[in-house]
Amino acid sequence: MKIKYLRLKNWLLVTVMGMFGLSSCHCHKEAAKTEEPKAPAMQPREEIRLMYGVPTMNFMIRGQVKDADGRPVKDIRVNMLERGMEVQNGELQGDPERMQLWLEQNAAKTDKDGNFVINNSGMPREEVRLMVRDVDGVENGEYKNQVLEVKVKQGDVDRTGAGGWNQGTFKKEVEIKLENK
Repeated sequence: MKIKYLRLKNWLLVTVMGMFGLSSCHCHKEAAKTEEPKAPAMQPREEIRLMYGVPTMNFMIRGQVKDADGRPVKDIRVNMLERGMEVQNGELQGDPERMQLWLEQNAAKTDKDGNFVINNSGMPREEVRLMVRDVDGVENGEYKNQVLEVKVKQGDVDRTGAGGWNQGTFKKEVEIKLENK
């Protein structure tokens, strides 16, 4: 009798909430349990959870920048481009002041051994584009700006700590060869 009362109460509550546009994103199994035996062929229903948000992935890209002779190059800036950013003739397109500010704030700079590390997060994607720029002039040579595409393969994604909207961490090591101007 108590179970029938709970079912009626839940039905009435859901009906009233539905009329006012209210709903739930979480199924409560306790309220839906019955004492009736289950048929042997039936599998228990899995709980369905709905979430609101945007999938994200962490990106950790390590690398080394070298010249055409294989020597490390310091003071080279490496940026991970966001979706929709376009590059033409080695230059980022859009509002020049805004783009320059973004390039400066989001750049990894190579050390004396040519090493850099990019830590970023964003929407999961099939490839990551890196923009490599020589910004120090002739001090260590002059090199062309270039954009490299790094494929995101499932084997390069660490799923430790992933869950919900977090898709894990893409970890990749790259070696970049610069071209002389």
